[in-house]
Amino acid sequence: MLVSVVVPVYNRELFIERCVRSIVDQDCIDVSRIEIIIADDGSTDDTVEVVRSIDVIPAHVELIELSHIGEPGSVRNQALRRARGALIAYCDSDDFWLPHHLATVIREFDRDRELAMVATAWGFAHFIPQPDGTIRNEYRVMPHPLDSVNTNCRVHRRECLDVVGYFGDARWGEDQDFFARIEQHFKTTKLPIVTNVNGYIKGGNNVTYCFDNGVKRVYH
Repeated sequence: MLVSVVVPVYNRELFIERCVRSIVDQDCIDVSRIEIIIADDGSTDDTVEVVRSIDVIPAHVELIELSHIGEPGSVRNQALRRARGALIAYCDSDDFWLPHHLATVIREFDRDRELAMVATAWGFAHFIPQPDGTIRNEYRVMPHPLDSVNTNCRVHRRECLDVVGYFGDARWGEDQDFFARIEQHFKTTKLPIVTNVNGYIKGGNNVTYCFDNGVKRVYH
């Protein structure tokens, strides 16, 4: 089945290529059955140019260039409305999937045809920008409780959108609200398997850092 992957991005020129390549570098998945829809929220750095230079054929990559909105849910919605896949997945631009992510969740969907959403566990990677423009990656698995919400962990069937609608326009908690609505109306499951990694970048608009350090989240 076709899998649509929603990627919102804002000023992530150093991270977006790693994110995209992790999506297509999946075990046991026909890459031609993956479409990646990148919604750029009016980046002011070279994010758009980097996206245009990424070659991941035969995966389909669509770039949506937006005027700055500043609301992560609203940006995701722009990509969701273009999604054609039977399954909808997510990967934020400063994070990445591990190679077994899609195989793990698709196996669950195949096992139980009544499932509408599958969630997995997640770990951290400390991304440290270097003076030469590269990124030093200090990866370590630090799984969070399965009841915590992480957008990158969730894959749901397309028909969920017909019932619960889309993400709200709040700047905080829009993902919790969206996935809670799916859980209210559909059968879901959570797996204690780490399949994706959240980037931990000190400062800026990195949500993981702001949340863990009690810093008010500001999505620029």
